[in-house]
Amino acid sequence: MTRVDMSLDWSEHYRNRMTSAEDAVSLVRPGDHVWVSLGQQVGLLTAALIGRLGPDQAPISLTTSSADDFSWYVGDVVEQLRLNFVFAQAGSRDLVNDFRAEFTPWWVWGAHKSRDEHRPDATPIDVAMIRVSPPNNQGWCCFGNTQWDALKTARMARTVLAVVSETVPRTYGDSWIHASEIDWFVDNSSADADQAERIAMLVAAMSAAPVSENEKTMAANVASLVSDGDTIQVGTDTTTAAIVKAWVFNEKHDLGYFAELTVPGLVDLVPKGVITGRYMATHPGKFVTTMAGTLPAEAAFINGNPVFEFYSTDYMHDPAAIAKNTNMKAINNALSVDLTGQIAAGHLGARVWSGTGGQLSYALGAFLSKGGRSITLMPSTNKDGTQSRSVAQFPAGQIVTVPRDIADTIVTEYGVANLLNKTQRQRAAELIAVAHPDHRAELRKQAAVLLGL
Repeated sequence: MTRVDMSLDWSEHYRNRMTSAEDAVSLVRPGDHVWVSLGQQVGLLTAALIGRLGPDQAPISLTTSSADDFSWYVGDVVEQLRLNFVFAQAGSRDLVNDFRAEFTPWWVWGAHKSRDEHRPDATPIDVAMIRVSPPNNQGWCCFGNTQWDALKTARMARTVLAVVSETVPRTYGDSWIHASEIDWFVDNSSADADQAERIAMLVAAMSAAPVSENEKTMAANVASLVSDGDTIQVGTDTTTAAIVKAWVFNEKHDLGYFAELTVPGLVDLVPKGVITGRYMATHPGKFVTTMAGTLPAEAAFINGNPVFEFYSTDYMHDPAAIAKNTNMKAINNALSVDLTGQIAAGHLGARVWSGTGGQLSYALGAFLSKGGRSITLMPSTNKDGTQSRSVAQFPAGQIVTVPRDIADTIVTEYGVANLLNKTQRQRAAELIAVAHPDHRAELRKQAAVLLGL
């Protein structure tokens, strides 16, 4: 179903289409392609789907970017359910890199271009699995604080299966889907609350990790690049999470927020008066995102709060939309940077670590923004300090996330490297200056050979 049917008696439709997870997934046909968007907690449907798999049918494909545990993906299930990830996380990296699961490289903006344009070779979305609130008095269900591309893919799909939960916050923006657009509903309020609590406990444990001295120094370096009234985007990673915990933004005023995601602590900056959106060109006075508030207190604050607006990735990752915000400061992470400014954030060589995500969109959007700056955070070494993250030259096969042409500012605990509009030699000198002191001599030696530095 792809459009709202206001002539339908939605309340009767909702009552008649409430069913069990087992009956709902019976609509998934052999050979179908199932899509689950990031943040959509549909474990009940996934478990029921696994229970229906059989050896004598065409395998079902499941595309996801979930952070769930995939330890169940063994044995006959691998042949009967073909997993495909568009963004890898801890529970899926080994599956992807061992080629037990597929991986689709994608730029989140335009991720469905082949389907949008009805290319004959495009893989259709046969079934979308989503998570929503119960309908309001007008029959609209809310995606809450985790939309991503759920609305878009639901409207593309032949069949839409929805897990319904009272725990889903009611949010503003383009975050609602009409009950008439959903084929079957499965109530999961109690189990969903338990899952949300487990996720919140995990996030809280990560948030409780102490901030290191190096992270505090990096936070201070970032703070020097962000001014009152700027609009910011913060990517999700342990490093960006740490600088938020280090109060990098707490002394700022009237910041705007226009981003795909949040890390813990960013939502708290709204009641503190740090993020007000006062000077945002696109959504003045708003906090704008696709997903926010993984902790219960954050979700409760977002619930029914008109300051927060949620939109699909088609809009939130559009570089042109990002660039409309003047003084856009995009703050993301890197695994490695070479001395010409190429940024690797999603792969270690050719090995998948995560994926492109929104980093390229926001780097480009900040590049196009008047007064904008793309800021890349990178600890100077790996965790045990033996390897420099600044390298003279990427190894063969290294996947690049952000091309050197738009590389802007690199921040380590040793300072700020400004690369924009610099020559190759100037860039190398900037990056060596913020590399770990133990590795600078070797970097200079290699730079002399490669660049004549």
